[in-house]
Amino acid sequence: MCLGAQQRAANERARRDYQYKLDKRKADWMQTLSLTKAEHVQYKQSIEASNLALAGAYGEMESKHKELVGQVYQANEASWKEFLQKNTGGELEAAGRTGRSIKRASTLDLAGYLRQESRRAYQLTQATAKLSEAAAQAAGKARAEQMQLFANVAFEKHPDLAPPKPVMQSVVGGAFMDALQIGASIAAIPATGGGSAFLQALNLQKG
Repeated sequence: MCLGAQQRAANERARRDYQYKLDKRKADWMQTLSLTKAEHVQYKQSIEASNLALAGAYGEMESKHKELVGQVYQANEASWKEFLQKNTGGELEAAGRTGRSIKRASTLDLAGYLRQESRRAYQLTQATAKLSEAAAQAAGKARAEQMQLFANVAFEKHPDLAPPKPVMQSVVGGAFMDALQIGASIAAIPATGGGSAFLQALNLQKG
C-alpha cells in the first residue's frame, strides 16, 4: 500500500481540472477578441455604407429641387411670353388708345400673369418643404442606424473570471492516517499465530 495515494490522485485530478479551465478560458477569450475585431470592421463598413446612402439621398433630393426650379423658370418664361402676346390692353395702349377700360384690361392681364407666378412660387415652396422633410427623415434614420451600430461595439469586453486555484489535499496527512489505520489493524491481531495474522492484516490493507 502506498501511503497518501488517495490524496495524490485527488490532487492530480484537481490540477488537471484547473489547467483545463485555464486553457478553456484562454481559448474563449481569443475567440472573443477575434469576433470583436470582426465586429469593429463590420461597424466601420456599415458606417461608411450609411454615410454613402445618406449622401446619395441628399444628392437625389438636390437634383429634384434643381429640376423643380428649372421647371418653374421655364413656366414663368412661357407665361411672360404669353402675357406679352395676349395683353390686349397693352396692345391698345401701344396703338395710342387710352382710357379707363384700356387701363383696366391691362391691369387684369397683369393680375392674371402675377397670379400664375404666385401659384408656381407657392408650389415650389411646398415641394421644397417636402424635400427638406424627406432629407431630415433620411438623416434621422441614418443617425438611428449608426447609433445602434455603435451600441453593438461600445462596451469593452473582458475575459471571464479566472477559475479559483485548487485546494490540494495533504499527502503527508493522508499518509499519516493510512499509517494509523495499519497500526490499528496490527494492534487488533491476536497474540497467537501473530506472524501469519500480521501478514493477513497487511494483505487486507493492500487489498
